[in-house]
Amino acid sequence: MVKADSGETTARKAFKILIGKQGEEFTELAGATIRSVVQGVLGVAIIQSVAAGIVMLIFGIPAAGLWALIVLMLAIIQLPPTLIMLPVAIYGFSILDTTSAIIFLVLSIIISMADTFLKPLFLGRGVDVPMLAILLGAIGGMMLSGILGLFVGAVVLALAYKVYQALLDETTLPAEE
Repeated sequence: MVKADSGETTARKAFKILIGKQGEEFTELAGATIRSVVQGVLGVAIIQSVAAGIVMLIFGIPAAGLWALIVLMLAIIQLPPTLIMLPVAIYGFSILDTTSAIIFLVLSIIISMADTFLKPLFLGRGVDVPMLAILLGAIGGMMLSGILGLFVGAVVLALAYKVYQALLDETTLPAEE
C-alpha cells in the first residue's frame, strides 16, 4: 500500500493508452473490484472466524483461538468452515451435556453456512459486474496463484467481462431483409 498512489497513476496511464477515453472507467472498476473482494471474501472469513471463536469460548472448547485461526484460513481459501466446526462439534458431544452440545452444533452449522448469504451481500457491492463473475474470478485466481490470485483473478475476470460487454454494445448486426 506504500506505492498505491504511483500504482494507480500507472494503471490510469496504461488503461488510457490501451483503451482510450474509457481507461478511467477501467481503472475505477479494478479498484472497486479489489475493494469488493476484500469485503466479500476476507470480510466474511473474518466474521466467520470471530463468530466461531466466540462460540467455542462460550462453550469452553479447548484451544478456541487456534480453531478460529484455522477457520479463518479455510474461509479465506474458500473451503467451508464445516471442515473444522463439525469435528469440534462432535468433540463437544463428548465434553458437554446434550443440550449444550446440540446448541453448539446448531450454532456451528449457522456459522459454517453464513457465507452463503453474507458473500452475496458484500461481494459485488459497488461494482457494475455480476457478483458471480467476481466470485469465479476470485476462486480461480486463488486456485492458480494463492492469496494474491484472489484479487488478480477477480480483477482480470471483471475487466474481461466489461471488455466483452463493450464489444457486444459496439457490434451491430446487419438488418434482416
